[in-house]
Formats: sequence, structure tokens, C-alpha cells
Amino acid sequence: MRKSMFIGLLAALTAVSIVSCGGKKDKENNNEGQGESMSVNANGLAVAKDDKAAIEGLPYSGNAIKEEVVLDYGNRTIRTTPDTSLSFKDKVKDKKKLFIVMSKKDYYLYVYEPQGKDTTLIARYDCAFSLKKGQKEKEGDMRTPHCTIDNPFHVQQIVSASNWEHDFGDGRGKIKSYGDYFLRLKTPGHSGIGIHGSTNNRESVPGRASEGCIRLKDEDIKDLAENYATEGMKVVIKAENVDDYPFEIHAMKRQKIERKRHFDATKTLTNEQIATATAKTGRVKTSNKTEPKEDKKPISKEELRIGGGKIPNEKGVHIGGGKLTAPEKK
Repeated sequence: MRKSMFIGLLAALTAVSIVSCGGKKDKENNNEGQGESMSVNANGLAVAKDDKAAIEGLPYSGNAIKEEVVLDYGNRTIRTTPDTSLSFKDKVKDKKKLFIVMSKKDYYLYVYEPQGKDTTLIARYDCAFSLKKGQKEKEGDMRTPHCTIDNPFHVQQIVSASNWEHDFGDGRGKIKSYGDYFLRLKTPGHSGIGIHGSTNNRESVPGRASEGCIRLKDEDIKDLAENYATEGMKVVIKAENVDDYPFEIHAMKRQKIERKRHFDATKTLTNEQIATATAKTGRVKTSNKTEPKEDKKPISKEELRIGGGKIPNEKGVHIGGGKLTAPEKK
């Protein structure tokens, strides 16, 4: 029932947005560089401007904003231009109606709230996704799953992660990696996917560097978890070829929201290009030979594995009830 109401509400908001965004280009509100303009349909897919379903979109970023391949501890990661985080706590009218939309193309996490006939942007954060682009198919494929607005994921648990550690196998040993919170997502067909901080890996946000989870800056995961997130909250992770939804275009225009990144999906790097491009030098992997011998002992029943590392089975604070379990991926 709750899901059908959510979908119905978004459909109504999309219809309103189509009417609202069909006029002349709002040059005053679209401060995104000198990129070309584009059009989308109700599903956020790019279409020809003369298409009957075309909705005028926001212009793409200029050529100065791009994806760059950086060799970070031996992994080919993506880095891009960071943006300013936004958080409008005073605009929230009903916390239970908030929902999340993430763009795998533009490296943003947005929080929205339907308010009457409009949708209001409540918060925006830079984020980092998996090392590889595309839909997640199996555990360990280094991809972040995506969904459609008609079949969204949702927040399953909100747990304290301030003491959680992970061994990335890069010589640093077990280090804090998750920020203060881990928002476990229910992603049918896959487990262990969540939204968390980037402790000791702040450089990776925004971009691509994780094993499948979504990373935010530590201060942003704290803001999201403490002010906006609730268990059961709807979460939409858009595929790399999906652009802004009509209600997003309308909200950004109406609220005069500026952003630095808005990529043309046809011009972003492919997995093949990432694998062969000349990479900039990032952090360098060090030897593991000095690792303490006790790290090689068998894992006890009180410990849980996370992506090949180990995390103490902490009794973290759990908001909203439910069983606390450690994430499978980071």
C-alpha cells in the first residue's frame, strides 16, 4: 500500500513538472557552465527535443568538469570535481515522506520531499559508487545496484558504525572506514549494500572507489542519518544512463539550486576506457609484511567478515529497532 502511494504521488508530481518545465529555458536558475541543453522523458532518459514526451532539462556541465582516472592503492578509481553539500532542515514538513534519489552518472545523493503539488529538494551530498559501472549481478563484481522509480529500494536499518573497521589489503591494516552510521539498504537479489561514510578515504568522494556500497563524506552521512533518514525510507539509485527526473528539474529551477556536475551520459567514461586510460598517481600501496601476526589468527564467533576484512561484533546503537548485523560490503 505504502509503495503504491509513493509511486502514485511521484507520477502526479511528474505530471506537474512536465507542465512547469515546458516553457522557455530559465537561464537565471541554471548556473551549470556552458554545456549544451538536453531533454528527457518522464523516466529521466534523454530524448530528442521534438519528441512528444520531451521535457526541457538542465544544461550539461562545461568541459572543465570531467571524470579522471586515479590509481589509488593499486585500484583504478574515478575522481571528479567536488561540490558543496546542501542541507535545508527548515524546509522539512513531514520527515516520513522524505525519499532519496542517487545519480550514478553525476555522483550525487539527493533527499526530496513531496509538498503539495511540488517536490522540494531537502539535501544534496557528493557520493562515491563502486569501482565498476553497470548493474550489479553477483557478489564481488564491484558494482552498485540500481533500480527504477517504480521499484525503489528502501532503508532497512540505520546502525552506528563509528567503531567499525575494515582491512582494504593496501598495507594500512584494519582502519576505521564507515563514518558514524551505516544505512543498510534492502536491494532484492543482493545483500550487504549500504550508505556510509568515508573515514580514511575522503579523497574518493565524489567518484568511484567502493566494492558496491555508497560512500558519503563523514559529516554528510551524519547529517543524513540524524536529520533525514528513517527505516523504510524509499531509495532510488538511477542507472548511469538515467538523467534528472522531471520533478528534480522543476525543484532545482524553482529553488535556484546550482550544481557543478551534470554529465552527458554518452560522453562519460566506460569500464573499458577506465581500464586503459592513463591514470594519475594517487595514494601508493605499501607492503603488508609488517602486519602483526595476530591478524592471521582464525576468526572467532564474535567477529564478522566484511568484504574480506574483519569487524568486531559491536553492540552499536540501532535506530528504529531490528537486529544489528555487519555489512557484507563496503
